[in-house]
Amino acid sequence: MTMSPLSAALVAADSALRTETLGCLEHLPVRVVIDQQVLDDVYDLLDRVERLRADVVLLQANLLKIPLEEFARRLKLTGSEPVIFILHTEAVAKNILEAMQAGAREYICPPLGIPLKEALVRLSAVRGEQASHQQRTLGRVVGFISAKGGAGATTFTSHVATMAARHATKRILLADVDFEAGLLRFILKAKPRYTLRDALDNMHRMDSSYWQALVIRHGEKLEFIAAPEELAERTIPDTRQLGRLLRFIRTLYPLTLLDFGRCYSTAALESLPELDTLYLLVTQDLLTLENAKDFIRMAEERAKGADRIKILLNKVPGKQKPDLDGLESYLGVRPEGVFSEDAEALYETWSEGRLLGSDSVLGRQLGTLAKSILAQDMPESAPKQSDNKGSEPKSAAPSPIAAIKGLGRFLPFMRNSRA
Repeated sequence: MTMSPLSAALVAADSALRTETLGCLEHLPVRVVIDQQVLDDVYDLLDRVERLRADVVLLQANLLKIPLEEFARRLKLTGSEPVIFILHTEAVAKNILEAMQAGAREYICPPLGIPLKEALVRLSAVRGEQASHQQRTLGRVVGFISAKGGAGATTFTSHVATMAARHATKRILLADVDFEAGLLRFILKAKPRYTLRDALDNMHRMDSSYWQALVIRHGEKLEFIAAPEELAERTIPDTRQLGRLLRFIRTLYPLTLLDFGRCYSTAALESLPELDTLYLLVTQDLLTLENAKDFIRMAEERAKGADRIKILLNKVPGKQKPDLDGLESYLGVRPEGVFSEDAEALYETWSEGRLLGSDSVLGRQLGTLAKSILAQDMPESAPKQSDNKGSEPKSAAPSPIAAIKGLGRFLPFMRNSRA
């Protein structure tokens, strides 16, 4: 029977058991992505299993420092949902029964050759059927960050999340990862009891029921978790814990929107591999553009997924036509969207305790962005401007959608700045 490729995590201290297991795997399309003899940190193993997308954990019995049932439960919360094969030097009926009841898929003893191969063949068939479905069910994570304070990340995140939730068929998540300011709770007028700090500090006990106790509902289809409010809790989140949390969130929501606040956020930079897209908000201010350029450079130097960064140009006066070619030359990334300056409408809505609606230019642009993110394909899903030469668009405001070409001069300094 032909096997589909599998990835495995081997955790075994017994030298004879390890040697026989590795010898059997040599003749099968199974790649050992984790190979360790000790198990001092179970949660580090869980993190590695999740990051490396292991299909199976080949685990020697009695190495775990937590109950096997608890370990199996936590494995099910990871993106790849690996199964457990217990390896033991002898077959004991009581041990086999306990392992199966705790969540192990197989209990295998020497000689390993035939039983291990047959178990992996069965697993390969199951994983092959699940592969396409699993890819579809893992949600997307999209972040927003300002290249400089005031560029609009929090405004965009709050509006896009609430607008997307109106059209979503399932609940989506809005999370405030700005540990410095954490303004979303005030914008949404939310009074959360728990924060993202509580989630990060309790990853060792995280599951879907515990998570639901942390988040609050903001409307029918939007859930929200705030950044910590107390000064003592505003320490920079551990990037490994944050990455683990984001991978867990993917299993719960089809779409998650994150507000990282302002540049230079270590959390945003280190989380890039976990994000589908990070929208970097810039304005026509030179310092803002320099900050954006630095952030992109740091992502490239650290190999942190700079290709996932997309530029959104914000606060463009209604009658101005920015030079996107010049901006692309300066930053190395072409803007995905252009958004209008609409300070008066924002001031009115903030003072009234509400968000922008379709009665404002910026509100309509943000609504278009929300729908395009929800549709998973912003450039293709968005309406296009007319290409008719010699005719002006109906609105003087620039379109928020990418691929706007030939829009005139951006700023004089853009043409004279170093690339």
